[in-house]
Amino acid sequence: MPARDMLPFYAARFSTVEINHTFYRMPAAKALAEWAAAVPEGFQFALKANRNITHIRRLRDCEESVERFLEAAKALAETGRLGPVLVQLPPNFAADLPRLGAFLKLLPADRRFALEVRHASWHAPEAYELLREFGAALCIAETNEESAPEMLTAEFTYLRLRKTTYTRAELKTWREKCRAWMRQGTDVYVYFKHEDSGTAPAYARQLLEQPAD
Repeated sequence: MPARDMLPFYAARFSTVEINHTFYRMPAAKALAEWAAAVPEGFQFALKANRNITHIRRLRDCEESVERFLEAAKALAETGRLGPVLVQLPPNFAADLPRLGAFLKLLPADRRFALEVRHASWHAPEAYELLREFGAALCIAETNEESAPEMLTAEFTYLRLRKTTYTRAELKTWREKCRAWMRQGTDVYVYFKHEDSGTAPAYARQLLEQPAD
């Protein structure tokens, strides 16, 4: 289909999408406003934090970049279409709680942020408690090689299911976990890894449509 029709087509079938483009380029308010206008009420965009914040400055001295990013994101926030901002740290970024704490203080309390860590040193009670203090979610990321602990640290949780393939039984397990979290009052955002073969939308549809039993 024409590229201009893809977002409305997608938004008619799913309620959220993760935007990876903002990791490579700072978002433009005009483009985000156009996206907001193309989707129905209730649809939410999860934006990946720009790499200047996470990979170049590594959460340090990044006030200006954070301000620019969030200012552009207002185009979505003002229409209720901004989901969580995903802050993905590089694999060689070991735990640094003072640095993370200083970064979290820069973030507005009325927005949602999820932290994806890829160094084992972050998985410690002290790190989880810091995230809880600021209401930030620990991203639960599953790959073929490893999975993050299923630790809830906020009023929402953020799942990145990135294995190459998923069986129907595996999707049912995830569905049951998501349902349990939702019954506890936790909002759940789930994203599958994009593949050119189109498996991600198929998995998402199965996750949504599987019967409770």
